[in-house]
Amino acid sequence: MEKKPIIGILPTSNYLVTDDTFADIYRFGNNYIKKIVENGGIPLLIPLNDEKIINESLEMCDGLLLPGGNRVRPVNFEIIDYFYKNNKPILGICLGMQTLAMYSVNLENVGQKRIIKKIDNGIDHWPIELKRENNQDLAHKDFVFKDSKLFKILKMEEIMVNSVHKNTITEVGSGFRISALSEDNLIEGIEAKGDDNFVIGVQFHPEILPQFNELFKVFINECCKRK
Repeated sequence: MEKKPIIGILPTSNYLVTDDTFADIYRFGNNYIKKIVENGGIPLLIPLNDEKIINESLEMCDGLLLPGGNRVRPVNFEIIDYFYKNNKPILGICLGMQTLAMYSVNLENVGQKRIIKKIDNGIDHWPIELKRENNQDLAHKDFVFKDSKLFKILKMEEIMVNSVHKNTITEVGSGFRISALSEDNLIEGIEAKGDDNFVIGVQFHPEILPQFNELFKVFINECCKRK
């Protein structure tokens, strides 16, 4: 029996947010774990030690899932760098996509150029108070570029997506390209150019929308190919 690919999941961090040492917690969403298991992968919750990488845990992984969250941390870029330079597939969701975009720009620039800005016009990209019964509500239309990897996976030029973000990215680095835009022209999809690296980011949350399961299926298949 072929060994299943191991997919590392980056945790959301509460490290040093308060003075309570017992509140230094790394968290993982069940929706991401569920999608990986359903599509034939083994989730590995990437541990950190005082926000520092444990290298052996990354070496165990065949791919990386960058989930949504509430802040971009320096360690995120170190982890992305390991997977990107070792040609291991990456899937970024919501803040995960925004972090990927920042990484792509700072590959070419010294320092940490910030390319995330608050959404100040257009449609409401966080139109609901999220609860279990409405987290699959669709908020707006996205347009997928036909020459993108994302289109090859979804096979749709127009998709209806959920939306729970108040910030957007303004650009991507030269090694990446935009793959989807919202109807008010915000960046909703990015990907690495060429076929050498399978690196895709989306602004919406496909992990709770069954109609986008193919994205996880292809991601995990790519992890199988490159493991």
